[in-house]
Amino acid sequence: MKFLEQQPIPEWLYKEVEDYFIPLDFEPKTIADIGANIGAFSQRAHQRWPAAKFYCYEPMPFNVYHLRRNAPAGAIIFSAAVRARSGIDDIFIGDMFVTSGFVQLGRQTQNQIMVECIAASSVPSCELVKIDTEGCEVEILKNLDLTSTRAVLLEHHSRADAETIKKFLNDRYALIGGDSGQPVGTLRFIGK
Repeated sequence: MKFLEQQPIPEWLYKEVEDYFIPLDFEPKTIADIGANIGAFSQRAHQRWPAAKFYCYEPMPFNVYHLRRNAPAGAIIFSAAVRARSGIDDIFIGDMFVTSGFVQLGRQTQNQIMVECIAASSVPSCELVKIDTEGCEVEILKNLDLTSTRAVLLEHHSRADAETIKKFLNDRYALIGGDSGQPVGTLRFIGK
């Protein structure tokens, strides 16, 4: 029997998650990492906010295996996708470990596996929410309880999604650092 070796977090992935880190005027006590992958964001966030409690959500079994080794000690890890509703759904396997998703965006293969999904409404309301789910960000955001949320950090995967997200969050959050105008990009919001 061959055991999987620990997946080190590649340097390029650390650089990608750095886009999320902006100065905050608070130290988050709770962090939801939705689309946690192999743990690059939660590991980096733990370095910055070591006292925070982490809730990590990741549906891909290979990634969950490595997430359990890379996430901060005490992180609560859910081997499930976050969607509008709970249930089981087929997810497209990506062309690499960071590109699997429910939406065909060009980096997903035709191969699928069934994964568990949990309703976004059941995710605890956290002070900081990070979402990177390869195209399900809008669906998740519209169903999350944001009553305690002071910062939202996310990656959008289309211009339409970017505009929808900005309109949805505009009343309660300020967009920090602008919008690149690209189809795929990072948006960072802080409570007004």
